[in-house]
Amino acid sequence: MEIIKPGSNENVVWLKCPGCQGFLPYMPDDETPEPSAGGSDPVALEDLDIENAKEYSEEMVFEIGEVIHHRSWNDYGKIVSKDTLPGNRQTIWVQFLRQGKVQLLEGVVH
Repeated sequence: MEIIKPGSNENVVWLKCPGCQGFLPYMPDDETPEPSAGGSDPVALEDLDIENAKEYSEEMVFEIGEVIHHRSWNDYGKIVSKDTLPGNRQTIWVQFLRQGKVQLLEGVVH
């Protein structure tokens, strides 16, 4: 993902999704994996119900365990956890087949 600009807080970096053109705040810390780094628990294609995968959109709200498809990356992943960022922004952590573990926005109201 393209780095747009550092946030007002030096611990925040804004990334731009090349497909959906949405913005994602990335706040690195010792407990959060790098967004592009592979996760420690990779998923296999046979573990994912790709026929019933939902198309990822930052406006949607998802449940842990759901399978999603990220159109920009043409990658499938399983939602493994959820977080709340400052400002009450909601995110999901998704373990993708190729991208590894990635944090994505959810429930964004435009």
